[in-house]
Amino acid sequence: MNTIFKRVISGAAALGIAVSGLAIGVSTAYAADPATGSITINKSDAGQVDHSFDGWHLASLTNVTKDSTNKINGFLIDTDDNMVRTIVAAMTSDQKVAYEKDANYYSTDNAVANPMGYLVEKVFKDKSGKALSELTSPWGGDSSTLRVFAKSLSKELAKVGAPAADKTGDSALKTGENKELKQGLWFLKDVTTTDDTKGTNSIPIITPTTFDGADSWGTVTLKNTTPTIDKKLVDSKDDGTYKPNTQPDYAVGDDVYYELTSTVPVYTGYDIDPTMKDATKTRIFKINDTASKALTVSAGTVIESVKLTPAQGTAVTLVKDKDYTVTVAGYGDVNTPDTDAYKGGHVTTIDLGKYVNKAKGSKSATDGILEGATVTVIVKAKLNKDALISEPGNLQKNPNKVDLEYSNHPEEVNHAHKVPGPEVPVYAYKFDILKTDKAGTTKLPGAKFTIKAVSGTSKHDGKYLGSYGKDGWSYLDSEPAVTDTDGVFTTGKDGKINVSGLDAGTYEVHEIAPPDGYTAISLPKFQFTITPTVGDDAGWKTITVVALSLAKGADERASLSQGGKTLNIWNAKNITELPKTGGAGLAMIVAVGALFIAASGIFALRARRKA
Repeated sequence: MNTIFKRVISGAAALGIAVSGLAIGVSTAYAADPATGSITINKSDAGQVDHSFDGWHLASLTNVTKDSTNKINGFLIDTDDNMVRTIVAAMTSDQKVAYEKDANYYSTDNAVANPMGYLVEKVFKDKSGKALSELTSPWGGDSSTLRVFAKSLSKELAKVGAPAADKTGDSALKTGENKELKQGLWFLKDVTTTDDTKGTNSIPIITPTTFDGADSWGTVTLKNTTPTIDKKLVDSKDDGTYKPNTQPDYAVGDDVYYELTSTVPVYTGYDIDPTMKDATKTRIFKINDTASKALTVSAGTVIESVKLTPAQGTAVTLVKDKDYTVTVAGYGDVNTPDTDAYKGGHVTTIDLGKYVNKAKGSKSATDGILEGATVTVIVKAKLNKDALISEPGNLQKNPNKVDLEYSNHPEEVNHAHKVPGPEVPVYAYKFDILKTDKAGTTKLPGAKFTIKAVSGTSKHDGKYLGSYGKDGWSYLDSEPAVTDTDGVFTTGKDGKINVSGLDAGTYEVHEIAPPDGYTAISLPKFQFTITPTVGDDAGWKTITVVALSLAKGADERASLSQGGKTLNIWNAKNITELPKTGGAGLAMIVAVGALFIAASGIFALRARRKA
């Protein structure tokens, strides 16, 4: 055991101790050094999972002294004999050379050699000579001597023939208080098994046990994070910002915006490769957005923005190809079953590897990594003609899901831990028109209609439906003429028109040309509304019911089918079949009657003149 005397400096270091020369002032020694102590492992928040740690005892503290206020101000460090070779092997080559030149610590006799005492006294300090501290940056940062040593020691202890853990299996240290431990310095390695819903493994820890007179010793608060991934629909605003979407339905052809949010993990202590050429040292941080085939995405336009927002400070906008990359790949393969809702879809990967590895040209290379910052990604897709279409009694989701992949093992950064996020559906609607005679028994082909979005749609109020192409709906500013192609919908042989891929809202149907053999006087014109009921599924908006309804006072020639899916519209063959009360039909009859009266008056006047 080395006999250099040390004193504790105020402010616990990462080891829980700091060393600086000889003790000063009046000191009193323990009557006997304590044999045991405890280590309490705290979670940083209640949401963290419980952790288990294998533990190796590194060294004991002896000849502990206190000042007049009963605070520890001095002690000796005695490295465990069986740990000497492993601790020395974990040193850097320069540290080992310096250690072997220091007769106060080095000896070929493991019972005398004190490498742990040397490291605490000579190595574990910052550039100013101050002991490293976890108070502001865990373990003094990735490159601190303490952090580098802890990583190296962890690797040495994993080798064949290395000392076995003193605490492992059922006796492993757990989250909470661990009592009756051999007093001194311990090395703790997180051996928690994580799954797809849990968080990161802690970096290796070196900590003292509790001692009377050292209030901060023996307590560890886990610095690891549990990144989650969230997804919600948003609507774009004219000023370039976004607002939460309150109703997840769209017309085919509309742009759909999603907001993905996660957290930059605390990667302190993890291997890193700024060149990103060594896969075993390259940190992983990816967001995967999976869209069904109903949503069109393009690598060039799918990502609107990627921003980091720290708890304090202003948001930082990341730059594509410098801080992150974007790839779009097909989902599944030939073996993907037809029952998979994403078959034929695409996976968009937002890879922030450049940022978390401090790659050349990235913002983190110059400004550092904003660990713990919120990552916000805006994804843009377009609802296309492959969309599943909903109608009353038959809701059809067009799903989109997200997951997160990130390194969660400090020494195996290429081990990608996967966290699933929510699935967010969007909807579009349809309705049918059925044209019949007044009796409803004869289906009438050749009737022509226009359809106008009146109100309540996301973007198309005041516009007429145009054509329904591969990119969805086009829209017209004015009502088409009977002879136009775009925007004129004609009943087929079955008397039907199928109108699909619509947003919710109120629409106006106007018959502009009757079927052959039917009167063109007072053709039907009325409004109806597609009304969804919005529900909530664990915080994400869904549609639970959709219904069609005719406006109050609508033309009596229009009615809803029994199932509420079809607008039944009948035509009159002649003026006597037109509605007799109210509405445009009566107005037209009155107008025609007035013409007849005027005509007879003119005829009588002419007759009198002849007389």
